[in-house]
Amino acid sequence: MSKKKATVAQKKKERNPSKVKKVLKDKGYPKGKLSKGKVLHHIKPVSEKGKTTKKNTKVITEKKHKQIHKNRRKRGKV
Repeated sequence: MSKKKATVAQKKKERNPSKVKKVLKDKGYPKGKLSKGKVLHHIKPVSEKGKTTKKNTKVITEKKHKQIHKNRRKRGKV
């Protein structure tokens, strides 16, 4: 079973700053901004049609984020 990749337009739509700000507010960041060293990570990648929603994202450290994507590349998942 092959996974369909998101189009460029879908990726841009899902990385929309206003969507990110809304999700961060929903996650308990009242100003819609993260503290230094934190990033918003998509559990299901945008490249695989993952949405920018409260359920599909989590706030993690930059270091952890890099490790997750490094592991995905090793497995051939991104």
